[in-house]
Amino acid sequence: MSVETTHHKKKVYIPAEVKDKIGLRDGDKLTVTVLDIKSFKVDLKHKTIEEQISDALTSAREVGVPKRLTRREIYENTG
Repeated sequence: MSVETTHHKKKVYIPAEVKDKIGLRDGDKLTVTVLDIKSFKVDLKHKTIEEQISDALTSAREVGVPKRLTRREIYENTG
């Protein structure tokens, strides 16, 4: 598989089709190794299940109702 990508504002963009094919997810680590002046190699390390659970617990939102509900909003779809 060979695709072109761009370098813009100090970032290299990975096309969606490549992300999907390799299973890249938010939080995965990429190690870049320079091979020579015109090429480099990228290794992917997925987050472990333990890291994913830890992140989910750390960034958990508050439990409850985000705004005050009126009596009408509470009972309008109950019956």
